[in-house]
Amino acid sequence: MGVFLDGFGLTEAQFSLLNHLARRMPKGQSVTTIAAAVEVKQPAVSKMVAKFEGMGWARFELLSNDARAKQVFLTQAGGTHFLEVQRALLPDYVQMMEGWSDEEISTLTAQLFRLVGWLDQNRL
Repeated sequence: MGVFLDGFGLTEAQFSLLNHLARRMPKGQSVTTIAAAVEVKQPAVSKMVAKFEGMGWARFELLSNDARAKQVFLTQAGGTHFLEVQRALLPDYVQMMEGWSDEEISTLTAQLFRLVGWLDQNRL
């Protein structure tokens, strides 16, 4: 998958971070929380987010007057880029979902987000 992601300007770790942010959109998270969820050290997450910020895919937002209390948010451009990568990774997705109602897709999506949330909370 690494060579494939090169065409999108991403490493596997960066794709994992982008995926994590996309699942939480529009909510933000601290670098510490993100680092634990994607199992990457905080300095590496900060560096990746800085790259994403430079590309317009993410932004930092201060939570208070404390410059250390920042959250990371995926931008609309970041969400769009993530969807492009995701579609390229799963080219048969549209065909696979053919015949599913909007309600069925929404239910599946909600259940998958619930599963991913549990997995994020229970990483070893």
